[in-house]
Amino acid sequence: MERRPFESMSIEELWQLHSVVNDILATRLVAKKEELERRLAFLNREDKTPRGQH
Repeated sequence: MERRPFESMSIEELWQLHSVVNDILATRLVAKKEELERRLAFLNREDKTPRGQH
């Protein structure tokens, strides 16, 4: 997609841009959520480890 000022874009072009940005952000959000869930699971496992056995 070529870069142009938003003011010069048609409604269809703006909607397409919105869809592309929305898809990118949704993918990043899912990846970040999965990363945070893995880290939380790791921390929860670590909490259950008796002291001195890390």
